[in-house]
Amino acid sequence: MSLTSEQRANTIREFRENMRLLGLTAEQIGRDFGVSGETIDNIIGLRSGVLEYPWIVRGYLLDKAAATGVTPVPFTALRGDPHDYWFLDDRVIDANRLD
Repeated sequence: MSLTSEQRANTIREFRENMRLLGLTAEQIGRDFGVSGETIDNIIGLRSGVLEYPWIVRGYLLDKAAATGVTPVPFTALRGDPHDYWFLDDRVIDANRLD
């Protein structure tokens, strides 16, 4: 499945807005995953080449929002349970790692 240009732009905006709401930078998120801030920038810019990575970062942000009581900006294209999407690899999602 691929996103339309509008969905891509909205998803990138939603990532950035949620990071802003949570006071997180790409570098901070990268440290939590053991990767560079540049890697996170590529993921939230939908340039990672791995379909599961944006879902992993989305889950991370939603978990952080729940833990801090912040109401996140809803993700309009990345919604629901990623395990319900046939084109995503559950093993990658469940590993919750960014390589």
